[in-house]
Amino acid sequence: MQRLLLVLMAMTGVGYGSYCQRTMRQREHLHPSVHTLPPPTATEVLAMASLPKALDWCERGMCTSSWNQHIPQYCGSCFAHGALSSANDRIKILNHKLGFHGPDVMLGRQSFLNCAPGHGLSHGCKGGEPADVYEFMHKYGLPDETCLHYNATDYTKYIDLYNGTCPPDGYCVNCMKTPDSLNVPHCFPVTKMVRYRAKEYARIAGEHAMMHELLNGPITCGIACSPPFINDYTAGILHDTTNFTHIDHDVEIVGWGEDEAGVKFWRARNSWGTYWGENGFFRIVRGINNLAIESDCHFMVPDVSDEALVWDESPAFGGSLYGIRPFNATKAAKYVVEDTSAIAWNNDRQHRHETRLDLVTQRLDATPWTKTPGLFAALGVCVLLAFLTLQGRRRRTYQRL
Repeated sequence: MQRLLLVLMAMTGVGYGSYCQRTMRQREHLHPSVHTLPPPTATEVLAMASLPKALDWCERGMCTSSWNQHIPQYCGSCFAHGALSSANDRIKILNHKLGFHGPDVMLGRQSFLNCAPGHGLSHGCKGGEPADVYEFMHKYGLPDETCLHYNATDYTKYIDLYNGTCPPDGYCVNCMKTPDSLNVPHCFPVTKMVRYRAKEYARIAGEHAMMHELLNGPITCGIACSPPFINDYTAGILHDTTNFTHIDHDVEIVGWGEDEAGVKFWRARNSWGTYWGENGFFRIVRGINNLAIESDCHFMVPDVSDEALVWDESPAFGGSLYGIRPFNATKAAKYVVEDTSAIAWNNDRQHRHETRLDLVTQRLDATPWTKTPGLFAALGVCVLLAFLTLQGRRRRTYQRL
């Protein structure tokens, strides 16, 4: 019995002081527990051979600016940075195709960290999933970063006053003198603005699927941050030999290539500042799932339709101190521009994190009780695992670095 308990403790990590934990709230299926990928099929090998030896969206001029998630203080929001970095670049690619060549869109990281946890999407600076970001964008949309600059905080600053739910000015705010306060500048929420949404998003894994989706734009992938990666990498193609597979970070993959010796690699952007690595980027060997980087990737399809409401030769809406408002009454009447009431002070929490990814997996994994031998025994083990986990660590969150 004692040996069994030791095995169970090892399985749960109880007593081992693990620095990062995977999400335990019905999200386990979003990431494989064993990061071993099947070899590519013959068809996939032929498909990859037909692709160019190199593709780099940054070299094509389609990458936006880099970020640093840890300024002005530490914040474990790499999942948001990785997801939004690829979303920024995909918006740039889409706008280029649509003929719009204006300023780059940098999505509101702080708006997400302030407001998404109140809807059950991520734990803010204590971690989350790219799917949290894309689900929030799918359901509510995100403004650009001029609404609220990043300050590496999250929803917890609202716990005392608002029970952790963001107030309206936690999503978008303006601070200046107004007609009702001519002498003293004051801050007030902006409730109507252009929002960027995710039409759809999905999870992919494996070299072939990643290369195929990269043809459409950058993607976001989880990576296992081994000590050599964190402490020793400076430049070149990383080939980690630690067999580290505990995914605890997210990065943006912007393309692939081969060096002069024929070594295949992914080119990825980190969120630790441009002083890190190769101007904020790094390369890692491709095709062998090094540091589990090919196990857990996401992509999204952006929706920029709100832009047409204000960036048209004859726009329906125009901007003001308080947000966008009708400019052409006839055209504006055809559109509904939602305010932020559904985002701020809203109790519509997704306790089961039922994103599109979850619902699909739940249908695939549905198994009749009567057709599962030994299920009750397995259930007993699960109960014991849960008890040990709760005793050893009351809070199990998935904190990406």
